[in-house]
Amino acid sequence: MPAAHRHPTVSPTASRQVEYQIKAGYIYNFAKFVEWPPPPLPDGANFRVGVLVDENAYTVIAETLRGRLIGDHPLEVVLLKLDTDASNCRVVFIPRSVGITPRQFHAAQPAARVLLVGEKDGFAASGGEIGFVPRGDNLRYQVNLAAAEHAGLRLSARLASLAEIVHVPSL
Repeated sequence: MPAAHRHPTVSPTASRQVEYQIKAGYIYNFAKFVEWPPPPLPDGANFRVGVLVDENAYTVIAETLRGRLIGDHPLEVVLLKLDTDASNCRVVFIPRSVGITPRQFHAAQPAARVLLVGEKDGFAASGGEIGFVPRGDNLRYQVNLAAAEHAGLRLSARLASLAEIVHVPSL
């Protein structure tokens, strides 16, 4: 009798790497469909995406987005500590491993007019602008339009039309 065919197992580390590569692509596309409040980025300035605390997520996202542009601006991924001023970033990603809520981030960083993207359950409903949500084998995202408006961000209709919209009474 022939030996049973075994499917190779994917290690949790490899699975997490693929997950962050996919999320990096989403983050890149989110950034292209948001208008930030004035002032605009100066000519030649980098478009910064911050990854909060998680070095593994940072490494994968930085590698995946290396060499990309947002408009005429080189995209730069930076690793942020909890006490780092994030106001020079346009997007901040909060991995599930980080124990901070969107409201806590905004309270600690009132000057940061950033698109806050996260992956914890209920991220958008708890004050983040965009939260990743698994739907079966697919990755989807939720958008909190009230949080985006509160942060002075305008999300394109195209970005919002592909999302699950989260309605939160007040921020």
